[in-house]
Parts: sequence; C-alpha cells; structure tokens
Amino acid sequence: MEAFYYFVTQYVLIPQVYAQSDPLMSLMGRINKFVVNPLIVLMFSVALVLFVFGLFNFFGSKEDTEALAKGKSHMLWGIVGMAIMVSVFGIMNFITGTIGLKGINPATTGSVDNLVR
Repeated sequence: MEAFYYFVTQYVLIPQVYAQSDPLMSLMGRINKFVVNPLIVLMFSVALVLFVFGLFNFFGSKEDTEALAKGKSHMLWGIVGMAIMVSVFGIMNFITGTIGLKGINPATTGSVDNLVR
C-alpha cells in the first residue's frame, strides 16, 4: 500500500502542483492561442479544400473511371482529416483536464484572464 501512495504522490499529484503556477498557465494559454489553434484551423482548411477538390473530380468526370476513383479518395481523406482536426479539441480538453489545468478551452482564443485555480 505504501508503494501505491508513493506512486500517487510522485506521479499523479505533483504535476497538478506544477500546473497551478501562473507562468505555466500563461505559457499554455499562449501556446494554445498562437500555435495550436492556428495549426488546427489551417489543417482543417486543407482537409476541406481536399474534400471539395475530390467533389469536383468525382462529379466533373463521369466517364473517366480513374478520375472517379481519385475523387472518391480525395473526398474520403478530406473527411478523415476534418474528423481528426475536430477530435483534437476533445483530446486537448482531456489532457488539460487530466493535469489539472482549468479554464483553458481549446475552442477559444487562448485567453487566460479568467482561469480557475
């Protein structure tokens, strides 16, 4: 039982102590605002363009079977890419909730003014 207590205090509770510091929360907010959110928006946009390009390939060339297959492939990978980018927000919520950071919402602009301690 003592080994379990040691594990919990060293590896579970200690990250929460570090996570409550203001510099770390500010850094997380800035990384979220200036790096992660723009990358997610960019990647989602690329996946959307790929999907639309696949639609044009699919509906634009009904006689060419190779273009139909290429259009289907582009549409499929566009949908997969958009699904991955949407799920990134859920993953970020899970990670920040696990380490005890409150008030960092990946869907927002990264404002850290109203963080709950």
